[in-house]
Amino acid sequence: MNLQKIGVVGTVGVPARYGGFETLVEQLARNLTPSQTQLILYCQRSAYPEDAKATPFAGHRRVFVPLKANGAQSMLHDPLAMLHAALAARVDTLLVLGYSGAWFLPVLRILRPGMRIVTNIDGMEWRRDKFGGFAKRVLRTLEWCATRFSKAIIADNAALVVLAQELHGIQPVLITYGGDHTLVEPTGPAPASGYWLSIARIEPENNCHVILEAIADSGSQLIFVGNWTASSYGQKLKTRYADQNGVTLLDPVYDLARLAALRRNAKGYLHGHSVGGTNPSLVEAIHHTDRLIAFDCVFNRSTLDQAGEYFRDVQSLASLLKSENTGRIPKCKLDVLRDRYRWQSISQSYLRLCEV
Repeated sequence: MNLQKIGVVGTVGVPARYGGFETLVEQLARNLTPSQTQLILYCQRSAYPEDAKATPFAGHRRVFVPLKANGAQSMLHDPLAMLHAALAARVDTLLVLGYSGAWFLPVLRILRPGMRIVTNIDGMEWRRDKFGGFAKRVLRTLEWCATRFSKAIIADNAALVVLAQELHGIQPVLITYGGDHTLVEPTGPAPASGYWLSIARIEPENNCHVILEAIADSGSQLIFVGNWTASSYGQKLKTRYADQNGVTLLDPVYDLARLAALRRNAKGYLHGHSVGGTNPSLVEAIHHTDRLIAFDCVFNRSTLDQAGEYFRDVQSLASLLKSENTGRIPKCKLDVLRDRYRWQSISQSYLRLCEV
């Protein structure tokens, strides 16, 4: 059997320290056998200590790029990684996560016409409120490049598949995210039970303000984990709700065992994301609770297969929170959802799509 070489571009790197794509790459590395499928994982050099750079990750090779993988620099970070993957590493397939460097794909098609290019278009980033008009136009153009110059497109959510069909006239392959990597033994002090839990980046499109106001109105308890100091939006919410009775605001927690302790005693999970396809925090929550309340949008309904409960504003969420068994998902439905979001089968789906 010939060794399959896959270059993976578009993340800060592994081990995961940033977001959903990084977790995806880490789980691909842990679930794919390096003697059969060799991953070349491109990482942001400044994100990792020098003594960690000489070692592979789960048997797979890491290459460190001297540019930031996020923000404006990502538009150069990704093409530099792509160029190395195509000409130096000579990969069979290039797996591109996101489309910051999609403008370079036509050049790659000329340099390595036989190399398979597979792109995960993420959650259609131009739909996010945090981007201004110019940034949204740039992102839409990059998305168009990704859909036109990739051999295959991945969408992580069934609703995203439909949007891509309508906007670009393509047929993406649906491959979800997993959440079972969070099933670890809890460590650290566990809060007293009876609270709802939320985990999110503190951004308006994640409806953090709606969740906090509804919690206050309903008299419920909440632990909310997020990057409260990263923006004026988060800072204002922290100032307003830090002393709110029943509300605990925690800074980001990346330790899975510590998160497991928070998840173990929660009565349920509140999910406010309104864009972005399948949100990792939601599929992770599925593996820890049978009570889920999510913002009412096509992405969340698709992820949960219509299970749980949904809110549109402060009033509807506050009303749901006052109900004793709101958000409860029947066991038979929950088993189906948990089986859908497992990394082993997801990794095999990626492998099948990347095979030349």
